[in-house]
Amino acid sequence: MAAPSALVLKCETCGEVPHRVLRGKVGGKVEIVFEGVVKCSSCGVVRSVVTREPRPIQVPVIVSWLESSERTALEFGPSETVSVGKALDVGETRVEVTAIESHGARVPAALAKDVSTIWAKRVDQVRVKFSVNKGNRTVAHDVLAAPDEEFAVGEIVDLGKVRALVHHIRTRHRTMREGAVRADEIVRMYGRVVRERTSR
Repeated sequence: MAAPSALVLKCETCGEVPHRVLRGKVGGKVEIVFEGVVKCSSCGVVRSVVTREPRPIQVPVIVSWLESSERTALEFGPSETVSVGKALDVGETRVEVTAIESHGARVPAALAKDVSTIWAKRVDQVRVKFSVNKGNRTVAHDVLAAPDEEFAVGEIVDLGKVRALVHHIRTRHRTMREGAVRADEIVRMYGRVVRERTSR
């Protein structure tokens, strides 16, 4: 394992600050042990150090999105606390912890070394339900959007093969017949298909 270029250490002269690694080596099986020479980036003091930290562990994570679930794993420090509601990054995807299993029971929080499985849901995109009136029938569509993307009454939304005009939006608290609202607050949008005019 290559030595890091910098470490955050407690400087005896000026407190806890980043230190530049001048030279050193990393070893250890149970712990990550760094031995080397570092220079304080604040006051310039050079000294020899030995640091020890637990090796990270892999914790299984099940990420739900729409109707599917994907199994993956994330690295945590053994004594790092994982809690329900915590936001995590799985690759490029932002997720939120929805449940934690530890010693065969669901718990609100636990140390990573005690966690057997983390359940999470994707939060960087939401599904907005849209009921669209097509003549004498209503068809359900799903629109994928960023949580903070806004939809407005009177807006035309592209649904692939058709476009629909939003005529009202239901949120958890009210029905809106004007104005705009964030995607993550919408329970359902209602609208009608827009007839496209074709030029001859």
